[in-house]
Amino acid sequence: MLKIKTLLITIFSFTHLYCQNHWENIINETDEFKYFLPTIEPTENWKSLNYDDSSWEAGFGGFGYGDNDDTTIIPSIKSIFLRKEFTISNTVKINNLIFNIDYDDAFVAYLNGVEIGRSKNIPNGTPSINENISIDHEAQLYSGGQPDYFTVDINLLNTESNILAIHILNIDKNSSDLSARIFLNAEISDSNIIFNKIPSWFKQPISYTSSNLPIIKINTEGKTIVDEPKIMAKMQIINNSNGINNFSDTQYEYDGDIGIEIRGNTSQGFQKKSYSLETRLSDGSNNNVSILGMPSENDWVLHGPYSDKSLMRNALAYSIGNAMGNGWHPRTQFVEVEINGEYNGIYLFVEKIKRDKNRVNIANLKPEDNSGDELTGGYIISIDRDQEGSWNSPFLGRTGSVDIPFSYVDPDYEDLTTQQRNYIKDYITDFEYSLNGNNFKDPNLGYRAYIDVESFVDYFIITELARDIDGYRVSVFFHKDKDSKGGKLTMTPFWDYNLCFGNANFFGGGDNNGWASDGIGNGDWYEIPFWWDRFREDPYFETVLKYRWEALRKNVLNKNTINNIIDSYHDILQVPQTRNFDKFDILSTYVWPNNYVGNTYANEVNYLKSWIDGRIDWIDAQINLIEPSFLSNNKLETNNIATVYPNPFNDKFTVALKTMSHSNIKIVIYNLLGQTVFQKNINSVSENQSIEITYNDLGNKGSMFIYKIIEKGYQVKSGIIVHK
Repeated sequence: MLKIKTLLITIFSFTHLYCQNHWENIINETDEFKYFLPTIEPTENWKSLNYDDSSWEAGFGGFGYGDNDDTTIIPSIKSIFLRKEFTISNTVKINNLIFNIDYDDAFVAYLNGVEIGRSKNIPNGTPSINENISIDHEAQLYSGGQPDYFTVDINLLNTESNILAIHILNIDKNSSDLSARIFLNAEISDSNIIFNKIPSWFKQPISYTSSNLPIIKINTEGKTIVDEPKIMAKMQIINNSNGINNFSDTQYEYDGDIGIEIRGNTSQGFQKKSYSLETRLSDGSNNNVSILGMPSENDWVLHGPYSDKSLMRNALAYSIGNAMGNGWHPRTQFVEVEINGEYNGIYLFVEKIKRDKNRVNIANLKPEDNSGDELTGGYIISIDRDQEGSWNSPFLGRTGSVDIPFSYVDPDYEDLTTQQRNYIKDYITDFEYSLNGNNFKDPNLGYRAYIDVESFVDYFIITELARDIDGYRVSVFFHKDKDSKGGKLTMTPFWDYNLCFGNANFFGGGDNNGWASDGIGNGDWYEIPFWWDRFREDPYFETVLKYRWEALRKNVLNKNTINNIIDSYHDILQVPQTRNFDKFDILSTYVWPNNYVGNTYANEVNYLKSWIDGRIDWIDAQINLIEPSFLSNNKLETNNIATVYPNPFNDKFTVALKTMSHSNIKIVIYNLLGQTVFQKNINSVSENQSIEITYNDLGNKGSMFIYKIIEKGYQVKSGIIVHK
């Protein structure tokens, strides 16, 4: 039995003309079947051709009860057995065979006594009539969905008589419904119609062979991936150095164990799931490895863009964040994924938020760090849906009706001591009281004593640029290092930007104008903290915001820069997206909560670019109204340690380090996926020094790059470099 390893593309029916090879329906759901409602187990040969089913009842499909898609209504029951005999006069004319089934809740299917399909929620072996089912499964056709597809070995067919046998199981005999709708479709080598026309929903399988993206294959070995706990599975990654990856390749960048579970909240309702995974050793322990050019770790995310039909909103937000130069934001890599032999579309492989020298680079808080400076840093905290040990702010959300929950992320609640939990909770509470107090504008008595203002400004900018409807209130992360290392709350990294950049039709998510920080009104369990209204009452915050926006608009947030990033992603995804949308046929279809529905992938990408252009125009107009009252612009300029020219460049460019006494300088250049493509260490700079870098040094691939200048471990300058 082989779950279909193909992509699916809609086939058009022509009334009078068929090519030599075409698809036909051999068994349709409305055909007459023999069926048996068991009280005892049938004999083992019930699925073979020579079994005597004369005592079985006859009825027309589909079979079941409870959901108005059944022709033969049966009583509430745990199991039903179905048999359909059919004739193939010339098996030579059968090129390919597909078994389709729409079911509720589980099944095993056999052709001439050989298993050809099995639902994922049923264990291996021959199920009993009262077999326990791990999870229920809803039928799909009645709501406009697709049945399951299974390829069938054509060598199982007999010339003349054949038998298709199916055992359908309910999750419980008292369940509210059961469904069985059965189809067998074949590719025929003949210019005439031998059997019947294919169903209108049927999608012709087209084999795929290679990709310009890395390929990830996951094998759960018969287990079902669930939302906690992670199950053990196998993962193989094909990532050839020449950029051509074949699904049949047997050389792997990674070939080992993983733990995997479904992740997300509302996205769990989508056909394409997202996953959290851990690279593991065979004993289940962590396996820190470098994957897809990313630094060694064991915690990763496979984000499956679904309602985001541009497929790139998260990657875009993280690229902008890394180019802004305010700390680490997740590195990413577009990949194509196959799960248990079935193609599952384009995914974004993402670093998970975690304390690590190559991720959120803060102190490693240990259980014994319970006093002094050691207690003061190494925390990652979130504003999100309640987690274990979450605590509520003493201040309600901006409408005054909903609590704001804070959660311990890394270390999590269980790994923190009581002193550590109380310390970071008290620190954040003190920050909130200082922000709410009468002296909130005072640099020493107010909020500025507790937070890194520039990082909060950058978070405000990305959230407003994206008009993220979840912004400020869920998936919000910040961290605190030790007091000896600066020790203020820093609002990075950015996370979760799929319902943004115009991809939401509620809470104003599709509007180019309006501040997201003005709130979503009543009607949601998750509200925006009062912080942002209060920040914007402070002329200092407004001044920093104005100068930071204007500085970013010259490079990172220049419209051409953003459009070039989008075009770069479009070029990478141009071929793979056709496979993705053959698998998930949602172009020209509304998927919650789309604000725009494009007929083509190009439409979706162009809408994204147009929406961002309009959004930037509106923010420009608002920022122009701010009167700076605290700082001159040059006090907020990025450290003038270096200039990069020419930019854009053709074959080479120069990084010119200024005449100053600097030491331990590092130049690091990344591609748009966050992968390091160039790195150079310079021990000291005591006079003007120029470093020439060629396109060949960058790997001769890509049109945009992010550069960072690091001094003594601290980033002092960053920006975008464009290759013409």
